[in-house]
Amino acid sequence: MTRLSIKWRLSLVSMATLTGIMLLFTVFVYVTLSKWMIQQQEQSALVDAQHIAMAYPGNAETGSGNLNDAHPNWLNQFVSNSQSAFLISSTGHLMGIGGSGNSPVAHSIPFGKLRDSVSILEIQQHHYVRVITASRSDSGAVLAWVVLYSSIDVVEGYIATLVRVLIIGSLGGIVLAGVSGYMLGFSALRPVARIIRAVRRMNLNRMDERLPDSQGKDEIAELTRTFNEMLERIGHAIQKQNEFVADASHEFRSPLTVIEGYANLLDRWGKQDPSVTERSIKAIKREAGRLRKLTNGLLQLAGIPYSQTLMTPHPVYPVIEEVVLQLSDVYQRPIELVVEDTTLQAFMQPEHLHQVITILLQNAVKHTEFDKSITVRVYRERQTVRIDVVDEGAGIPAESLSHIFERFYRADKARSRATDGFGLGLAIARELVLLYQGSMWATSQLYMGTTMSVSLICF
Repeated sequence: MTRLSIKWRLSLVSMATLTGIMLLFTVFVYVTLSKWMIQQQEQSALVDAQHIAMAYPGNAETGSGNLNDAHPNWLNQFVSNSQSAFLISSTGHLMGIGGSGNSPVAHSIPFGKLRDSVSILEIQQHHYVRVITASRSDSGAVLAWVVLYSSIDVVEGYIATLVRVLIIGSLGGIVLAGVSGYMLGFSALRPVARIIRAVRRMNLNRMDERLPDSQGKDEIAELTRTFNEMLERIGHAIQKQNEFVADASHEFRSPLTVIEGYANLLDRWGKQDPSVTERSIKAIKREAGRLRKLTNGLLQLAGIPYSQTLMTPHPVYPVIEEVVLQLSDVYQRPIELVVEDTTLQAFMQPEHLHQVITILLQNAVKHTEFDKSITVRVYRERQTVRIDVVDEGAGIPAESLSHIFERFYRADKARSRATDGFGLGLAIARELVLLYQGSMWATSQLYMGTTMSVSLICF
């Protein structure tokens, strides 16, 4: 089933909402007004009946209330055209009639059980307020009963007319609400339509396009700015990805070119010249090792964000001491270890901490002359364990410090190539540190040395 557009949905919601409101309003007006008007009619009829009851003793004593006078003049003075009044003797006989005195109303007089009451009657599809009240002497004896019928057809007609007006007005309001809802949706969503058209024009080759910037402060303007910011991030990510692919291709091309060249050399001369065969095999093995190392680094970088970590504390000193001793033996040079507290524990698995320190020390050894010192300092800094790897090497240019943790980045490409580096080590170390919610940064001065710092959550 095709879903309705937002414009139509806004229109239908407006119509449905207003329909509910108008329906409740109409019912409220009808119930409240009809009840109030009928109560007013009942009160007015009761007052008229009481006036007749109070006037009866005086008029009866003057002789105008005798039984032979069926339509006494004084009684007509108290009733209107929509009323009928009847005087009933205490014994239940009709004594006088005032007003129209129509027969359908007269037939409903309860001669046998007269008592004070106010009620609503339906007589031949017409509604009346009937009031029965007694005319009493000073001693309280009943002289006569007054039965007054007051028609409420006019009131009901007024209420019916009012309801019809409310219904017609509500229908008109509902139609206007639907039209205004559609127009409002059309006007409000016009910027969204522009956004959709602009997005459809975009592709990976046209990521420099941006949505028209709006200076407003409404939600659409905020959406536009947020979308443009997202495009900036996507464009930056695509650029970094393209640079990564280009760098990775270059790194793979070099050993593959060497392998291919020596394979061709073997095919041409290796069968007749054993020295060519030996030299070619060594070169192919060396380049294959470089390829394996590069591939393993890339695979590890890709898998670090999805690695399962256990946020449990582990001793820091034994791991760092092991790395320092190993690399001192491998590179045959002294590495100083300064530890403030050998009991410090950090939230990082030992194998990952071992790899991070190994990467930092290998970089320091490769880029520091033999007669220069390398020092590892471990100490507590507030709620973290701080590890500094300090060397007295040539340093890193200021413009390169913010890039050294990027994949394949080399501050000195010639020197890195000479030291057999790919520019992946620091990227791997930083990803491992971030995996444990730690931080890693570098400070350096040219010709004075570099300090690589790691901060881990302390136990």
